[in-house]
Amino acid sequence: MSREISPSNRRVTALRVVAFLSAAASLAALLAQVFLHMPMAFFLLFVGMPSVFLLYAIAAYAERIDAGILVDGMAVGLRGGFFATIGYDVIRWFVQLVGPFIGYNGFVPILLFGSWITGQPTTSVAAAVAGWIYHYWNGLSFGIMYALIFGKRHWLYGVAYGVVMELCMLGVFPFFLKVSNKFDFVAISLIGHVFYGAILGVYVQRYARFR
Repeated sequence: MSREISPSNRRVTALRVVAFLSAAASLAALLAQVFLHMPMAFFLLFVGMPSVFLLYAIAAYAERIDAGILVDGMAVGLRGGFFATIGYDVIRWFVQLVGPFIGYNGFVPILLFGSWITGQPTTSVAAAVAGWIYHYWNGLSFGIMYALIFGKRHWLYGVAYGVVMELCMLGVFPFFLKVSNKFDFVAISLIGHVFYGAILGVYVQRYARFR
């Protein structure tokens, strides 16, 4: 006999799906810019920002219906994404500093994203600020999505998640970024994403309340 899903469980599942899609808005902004030629600034303003408020609304409603486990997952994913993004940036900076990978600067896309958002040159302060904010927005969003999908699963799921992120990046970035040294590009980004996934996986496994 199959186990019936209670209305409350269905509600929590629906909220989890909506929260996942809301967190994915930052990624959608990049895809819309690259493939649909929709200005990133427009997408973030009219889709990205409302998605942030929707996440807050979902968290508030989940607390009201005693679905604190969903709020916990979102909060743990948010914190894990923050620490993982710091680790992602630090390891890439370190590899570029001491390693043989000198043909690619992994931080250039951040400035390009900032230029798309502000309409200012990549060398401007405005583009740098906007680019770094968007970069961390992405990192937090991917953290939330991971926690909502995998919960307390083994941290190696996080490593696999990072590899999938790398593959997605390799499928998108060549459409807008000219890379002369493809080996350095792949090496630096792969190392960064593996570290991101490992840090995220360890943190979520340690602190999440659900599997």
